[in-house]
Parts: sequence; structure tokens; C-alpha cells
Amino acid sequence: MALKLNTINGDASEWAYGFKATSRSLKPVHVAQVMFSHSLGHVHSPEELFQFTEKPSKTPSSELPSELKERFEFGGREKDEQLDQLRQTLRKVLANDNALYSSQQGSAPTCTSDWFIINTTAGVTVGRFIHDLMARSESEIESKLESQLTDHHDSISVLFRPLVKDAPKESATVKSWKEPDADDPFADGKVTPQLMEGYGNLSKHLKDSYAGSVNYPRDLRRVVKFGAFSLYVFMANRHNEIRDEANARETRVPLVLNYTGDRDNPVADASLECYDTVGAEVQSTSRLGVQAELDTRGYKDKSEYDEAGILQKIEDKELLDLNRTSEEKIKEDFDTFRYIFEGDPATDEFDRLVNTVTDAIHQSRYKTYTPVDTIQTFGWRAGIIKPRGNRANERRLSPDPSVLEAIVLSVVTPSEQISLQDLCQRLRQRYGIIVGGTDQDRDHLDEWDISVGASTVESDPLSNRNYEGFKQAVIDLGFAREYADGVTIVSIPNNAT
Repeated sequence: MALKLNTINGDASEWAYGFKATSRSLKPVHVAQVMFSHSLGHVHSPEELFQFTEKPSKTPSSELPSELKERFEFGGREKDEQLDQLRQTLRKVLANDNALYSSQQGSAPTCTSDWFIINTTAGVTVGRFIHDLMARSESEIESKLESQLTDHHDSISVLFRPLVKDAPKESATVKSWKEPDADDPFADGKVTPQLMEGYGNLSKHLKDSYAGSVNYPRDLRRVVKFGAFSLYVFMANRHNEIRDEANARETRVPLVLNYTGDRDNPVADASLECYDTVGAEVQSTSRLGVQAELDTRGYKDKSEYDEAGILQKIEDKELLDLNRTSEEKIKEDFDTFRYIFEGDPATDEFDRLVNTVTDAIHQSRYKTYTPVDTIQTFGWRAGIIKPRGNRANERRLSPDPSVLEAIVLSVVTPSEQISLQDLCQRLRQRYGIIVGGTDQDRDHLDEWDISVGASTVESDPLSNRNYEGFKQAVIDLGFAREYADGVTIVSIPNNAT
């Protein structure tokens, strides 16, 4: 039985996460579409929106149906040119979601109201996972989302009303998230129950439909941003949750958020290490998934897959099912696979095969898109890590204010007043976030072999400069106030929700 590396890659991630974390196109707006459609129970088909916002260079306004063109009050000979300019502008409005592909109707235009919620084909199982977190939170979040999404008074809905208000409405394709085979992700001590509780707290900050003069898009953005953060934290911690208990660490994967203001200091270096640790943990999760999938497929049978048998299948070009037509490329692929297998130090043949398949999946020559690629790309698209872009180097954990806003709201209830140190403690214990505000920060980092040394100007940049930067970020959100005695109190004002 020949191995298809792409299939093993996808099935291994599904075994570990409950979804295929192997999509290069995954974006927060795609996940939002699934979250919201499952909460609403219905979707729309805004065909005229897709048609009108098609690139004018591909479909000039002169080729649009006359009934569509007549909705816009342009006159004279230059009507088509004016429409082209308008369409280009409207494309830029929707492109702010980084997800407008009007020629691909399986993609998502935006998600500020139910008029724009479609049966998307991207991010489906990931979106179901995040929706499951919301549904399990035992809060009012879904009913509040439904009220907000059907309000239709947000600026995007008003602007595009002529193109979307009469779009056909139909039932959404709603399915429950299937939990991974690896373990129960909702068991005590796992990170998922903390994310559920986070959505429960976040729900308390969302406005009711009868509140009046409210900013619904801000609420919807918070729900999406926390969902994106939840996905990142869930994937980062899976390896530690499903590995052998004897080797598991007692704390979450550390996420040092860099609030120093630059990239050349010990805190920034520690944040870079945390980013790399997340990637290493996700790759180790893939290995456990590969091990489970190869075992299921019978590769542990040493009567066929001992060392000699494996090498013979490589020699005969039977072990891998490669999507190649060039004999030269096929030979190179098998030669590379053999070199990896022969050089692996494991003594057991099955372990060597598992290591080899895992290493091959993470080599670019085999053209697999791994969970490591997915979480890294999704992380910068969601505004969790910087710098952005596929070619960026030395990324660090530095969330956008909108991401930090959602995270803080997930751990502080509307009626609470807590110290900034207490906020830092909650963030560290629940999500692994470290900014320098607790006595346990360094012990937490030490457990994961990450250190934060002294800088040239201060002995403890984590607890001083970084902590002060984080404090200012929370104050800038309007969620904290520093008093004359030096105490900073965190509370959520009514106008912030």
C-alpha cells in the first residue's frame, strides 16, 4: 500500500485536532462565515454582489446586465466608465476583510450582517470547532450574534443594500464538530475549557439588540478575533496534551507578547523563541498523528515493513504514491526519502518510518502544506504575530490591539475590578500569555527552556519595560487606569461594550 504524503498529512492533523489544519487559504473571515452561519442557521446567496464586484478588467461594466446597471444613477456616455470606477472602490471596501474573491463564490465577501453570510467552502471544519466552543460556553453569545447580524444598520449593509437585501435566503449547512480521535480535548486541565469560558465571558460584553446606538461590527470583530486566537492557542498546546503523560509539561506553551517597542532586546528574542516553540510543538503533534495513521494502515507489521522490506519498497518505488510525471523527479523523491530513513537514529523500524514520513511532509520538495505552515500563516493574517507576509522572517508574538481587546474581555467580566497583576496572572494561567506581570513568569519559561536575560540598559526588561508597554496597551484600550499610588486597576467601562 503506497503512501500519499498529502493524505497522511491531512489525516494526521484531523486525528490530533479534529480538523484538517492543512489549508494555505485559511483566513479569519472564512472561519467567521462558518461560525456565524452555524449560529444563524441560514445563509444568503448574494449573486448580484459577486457579479457587481467582479474586477472591471475581467467583466467591464458594459457587459453587466442592464437591470443591474440601472440601479445606479449615472448618465451620459461615460456611465460605464463611472461604474467601473465605482466598482473598483467597492472592491476596496470589501477587500478590507482580506477575503473578497468575487470570481470564487465559495469564498467570503464580508461578515457584518447575515446578508453577507454564505455557505463557504473554506475553513469549514475549523469554523465548526470554534462554533462548538461558543455553543459549549452556555452563554447568550449565539442569540446575541443572531440579533446583531440581522440588524442591517451597519455601514456595509447600508452601502450594499441594493445588491444584497433581496438575495435568496436558504438553510445553512450546519454540522457538529467531530472531536479528534487523539483524546478528549474538553477534559480537565486542557486549554479548550478555558477557551469555552473565554467565550462565556466575552458574551457578557456583547450588546443586546434593544440597547440602541450600538457598534455591532465591533462586537462581531471581537468574536472573530477571539476565535482566531483560540485556534492558535488550541493548536499550540495539542502536543503537550496528547503526548505521554510522563513527558508532558505542567504549564501551557508560553506566549511572550512583545510590548518593548522594538525587536532587538531579550524580550523580543524570547518572543521569537516562543513563536519557534509553537511551530515545533505543532510539528511534534503532526508526528503523533502520523504515528497513529501509519499504525492504522498496518505499517507496524514487521513481517512486511521491517528495515529490509521498507528499503526494498523504496528501491522498487512502491512505498510512496507521488503526484509526479517526471521519472527524474520521482527518483529524486525516493532517493531523498531513503536518505532520511537511513539517517534516522531511531532503533525501531516503525519509529524510523514515522520520523521519515513526518520529516518528508515538512520538506518543501514533497509539496505538502503542513499544520505548521497553516498556524504560522493564519497567525499573521489574524494579527497575532508580526511581521506579516509569507516571506517575513523572525516573527514575534505582537498582537494587534483588536486581538488584545478580545483576549482581555475573555478573562474580565463586566462588573469586575482587578489589578493589572491579576490580569497578567489570568492570562498566563489560562492561555500561557506572558508579559512580565507575575512572579511565576520565569519559572513558566524555564519549564519550556526559554530565557529572558538582562539587556544593556536594564536587568529585568520583561518585568520592567515590557510590563510597562503592556500596561499602556491596556490603558489605550480604555480597560485600565493607573492611580497616583502606582496601582493600575483593570475594569471594562460601559462605553467599551
